[in-house]
This record gives sequence, C-alpha cells and structure tokens, in this order.
Amino acid sequence: MNTKTKAWINLVVLVATLIVNGLGGTGLINNSSQSDVSREYQTLITPAGFAFSIWSLIYGLLFFAVVVMIVKRNDPYYNRAIESISPLFWLSSAFNMGWIVTFSYYQIGISAILIFGYLFSLTFIVKKLLNIHENKRWLLPLAFGLNTGWLFIASVVNVSTYLVQIEWDGFGISDVTWTAIMLVVSVVLVLLVLLNLKNAAFPLPIAWAYFAINRELASIDESFLLQMIALGGMVVLTAAAVWIFQQNKTALYPERQTV
Repeated sequence: MNTKTKAWINLVVLVATLIVNGLGGTGLINNSSQSDVSREYQTLITPAGFAFSIWSLIYGLLFFAVVVMIVKRNDPYYNRAIESISPLFWLSSAFNMGWIVTFSYYQIGISAILIFGYLFSLTFIVKKLLNIHENKRWLLPLAFGLNTGWLFIASVVNVSTYLVQIEWDGFGISDVTWTAIMLVVSVVLVLLVLLNLKNAAFPLPIAWAYFAINRELASIDESFLLQMIALGGMVVLTAAAVWIFQQNKTALYPERQTV
C-alpha cells in the first residue's frame, strides 16, 4: 500500500470516528450518551462537564493534521509520519469507536479494556513521532500529545466508573481515601511516562482534567482534601509540561541530535 493511499485512509477512518462519536454524544446509540452513563455512575474523580469540551480541540487538531499529511505527503517528514503511524492510527480509531458503542450500551467493563487499547495505541504513536521528529515540527506532536494525555485521565475515570457500576466496596476503605490515592498515583504515573515520551503537550489535558475535578468536587461540596489534591495535581502537571518544554529548548519534542 503506497503512502498516498495510507494518508487518505487516515482521513476516512477519522471521519468515521467523528461520526460514531457524534452519534454517541447525542445519544443516538442505545439512546444513551456518554454523559448520561457517566452521570448514572458518578465518581469522585469524574471531571466537571466543561472539561469534555477539550474533545473539540483534539479532534480539530487531528483533522487538520490528517489533512496536512495528505497535502504534504511528499515532504520527507510527513512521508515518514504516514508510514510510521498510520496502522496505529487505524487501530486507535477502531478502539475509539468500540469504546463509544460499548460505553453507550453500559458495557463499562468491556469499554475499560477498549479505552486502554486506545490509550496504548496513541502512546505508541507519540513514541514513534519522537523517533522521527524534526526540529520545529509541532502539529503532529501537539495533536497526538493532547489526545494521549486526555485518554490517560479518561482511562482512569473509566475504571472508576466500572468500579461504581459493580458496587465494589473498596476493601472497606472510604471513597475519599481511594480517590486521593488514585489522584496522587496518576500524577506519579504521568510524570514517569512524560520522562519517556518527552512530549510537552502530554500532561496539559491531564492538568485540565484535574482542574475540572477540583471544580466538580467544589460544586458538590465534597472533601476539601480532595479538592486540594486535585488542585495540587494540576499545578504539578502544568509545571512538568513547562519544564519539559524548556528542556526541549522551547519545543514540544527535544531537538534531534545530528551525527
């Protein structure tokens, strides 16, 4: 399969994904939108509704990136990108659509498996983009870095939603304690992954989610401790993004070393 065909398939797959997401978001799949399901199994780690507006930014950037890859497919960088990430992009889109359908049908356990598949495929894309990176390139690192970061926190929320659905008792430990543990552990994991991916955009959607978690907890007058942990997580993640950006010499990825 040649590069041009792969580039056009990327666009077709993305459009199909957007359609399925639109159907799911409007409740046309099983008469239940993702927000409906989330509200039914609300958790202390569920962000405020405004946080999900980030999908518009992510999908807008992805659409722009896919179109640019078609137009500039003969550019050496974009040619390498198409060849390197296309199969993973198709796989991530398949996981994305599968997640929408299963979550809408309240198959939250299955949806958790699919969302982890979605997350891991995106993570491999970000890693491959690091390996082929050229200095001053920003579009693909930004689009896929933001997508991967948001999927990280979405995966955590998905697992929490599943635990609520199955009425897990948390080994007798309170919901507040478990939520505090999850918030702290998630920040530590993000920092470890960030050191490997070196993508300065990756922590930003997670910081945004932590801010939205803080706002949601405040709106329902929930544990002040959790509110502060969420706010602290936002600060740490934002600082980590800035630090990596500076380490990369004010770029989303580090400069490639020439031999």
